[in-house]
Amino acid sequence: MRLFLALPLPPDPCETLDRWQRSHPGIEGWSRPGGLHLTLAFLGARAPEDLDALARLGAAVAVRQRPFELATTHLGGFPAADRARVLWLGVAPSAALEALAGDLRSALAAAGEAFDAKPFRAHLTLARFRRARPVAAFADPPAAAFAADRLVLFESAPQGCYTPLRTWPFRGV
Repeated sequence: MRLFLALPLPPDPCETLDRWQRSHPGIEGWSRPGGLHLTLAFLGARAPEDLDALARLGAAVAVRQRPFELATTHLGGFPAADRARVLWLGVAPSAALEALAGDLRSALAAAGEAFDAKPFRAHLTLARFRRARPVAAFADPPAAAFAADRLVLFESAPQGCYTPLRTWPFRGV
């Protein structure tokens, strides 16, 4: 199982981004709008027996969080804007988001759970291209605000299919 912990994007911004994607016909590699999410920690390949420990960890982190608002910003690309293989939509700086990501990553490290420790960079992956494209070929999608109110453990399957395995609402103690 390929697993990651993330904030799911609610339906309204997903629909807005779906319309924006459809305004660019002929582009292959779009992420499925219903599966858009903001990854907080990529856990990689895990055995099914790891789920209970990850569930306890996710629940413990979520209970410490309060819901908060996020907003999208501008397009960007990995590895670079002039030759993007991944097209992403940025998220405005948020102290609450940085605190959540830090709390989650600290909890994973303290529990001895492996995760991709690259620096956290808040973004929504909109597309993965076979051939690099310049980000400037795309106009920014409409800005969207949305609530971050739950943490989700997802399983990643081929062709961008993401299945939520566990969900923990933020409790804000």
